[in-house]
Amino acid sequence: MIKNILFWCILLLGTTAATGQTAEVTSKGLGSILNNDVGAARDQAIDDALRKAVQEALGTNIRSETLVQNFQMVEDNILSWSRGYVSNYEILKEGPGPYDSYEVTIRAVVDLTSLENDEQQLRDLLDKMGNPRVMLLIEEQNITGADRWAYFSVDMTTAENTMIEEFQNNGFEVIDPALVKENRKKDEIIAALSGDTRAAAAIAAYQDAEIIITGKAVSRVATGFNLGGMKSCQATVSVRAVKADVARIIASSSERAAVPHIDEITGGTLAIEKASRKLATKLLAKITERGRKEFYNSTTLTMTVMGFSSYSELTEFINKLKFFIRGIKKIQTRNIAGKTAELDVQITGNTRQLARELEKKDFSPFQPEIIGLSLNKLRVMLKHQAAQPATQQDSSTIGME
Repeated sequence: MIKNILFWCILLLGTTAATGQTAEVTSKGLGSILNNDVGAARDQAIDDALRKAVQEALGTNIRSETLVQNFQMVEDNILSWSRGYVSNYEILKEGPGPYDSYEVTIRAVVDLTSLENDEQQLRDLLDKMGNPRVMLLIEEQNITGADRWAYFSVDMTTAENTMIEEFQNNGFEVIDPALVKENRKKDEIIAALSGDTRAAAAIAAYQDAEIIITGKAVSRVATGFNLGGMKSCQATVSVRAVKADVARIIASSSERAAVPHIDEITGGTLAIEKASRKLATKLLAKITERGRKEFYNSTTLTMTVMGFSSYSELTEFINKLKFFIRGIKKIQTRNIAGKTAELDVQITGNTRQLARELEKKDFSPFQPEIIGLSLNKLRVMLKHQAAQPATQQDSSTIGME
């Protein structure tokens, strides 16, 4: 009897069935077929279907007043996590779609609870983000007020070592900070540790890191506590994460911790380690949330365009970008100097996807050539296509028109 009631309830709900904290949704997705690459179009269609499944599940299972009152929360923190909210899915139908596209119909089980700590979901996201390499530079003052140059007397500080371990455990590739001390000038490193975003970005770019985390860890002994001969060692660790190729801060945070210990140096070290571990968890959440937003909603990258012969030709190329590239939402011309232009391009997806479509689309009378690529920058050279020779008319048809 209960099964029959449930069956009819599901039918009444249409394509979305909710059970507890999950929802079963049927949705369709489309992917563009470029250069006969059906496999890539199929992957794109599945991503599109998953995004629509999460959006539909939200509309069915969250009360309308909640959507209105917390619209920004839903837009930023839920719709941007499409794959992370789908626990599993089944492909019901797939095949060629309209206008050189591939169409996929899926049945997805959407989990509306937080999946922030799901290791596999994080690894999936890292793959889509391009597996960014991370570098950490965190100076440290443990109890004693050492000067800044003491940072160069150790290979790795306690804060660096602890946070590197946490990032590696979550699938990030981390560059050894000792390499920076060997290859960069001390003044440049001090500037980065002092909060100079451009100096930090330059160091990261030199070491082929996409994200650099800089900051400071300080421990001290708190006074006024009677701990039976023990000392209250307290630590504060503050950091910020910078995208190297655009010198842009993407996350910042700080954390505190206290450890009682008979030896103040040991206690200070343990307090820094404890604060750093808590901070790494918080920072990882912010960075991965930013990655989800950028992949599933939109991100802005810098495209440098070279090789155009006139402003009108550049305008023609920009118009074709808007028309031909499905994931582009907005293009703004930032700067033009000679035959080089810098564009801010807002896209859904990532730089590699855009580069791939640029090289496979027909932009006649010129064809874009990718000459440089990073997570947030793209360098494009416009190659002018050679004019096709006129087809010689058959002599037997002359005079017959």
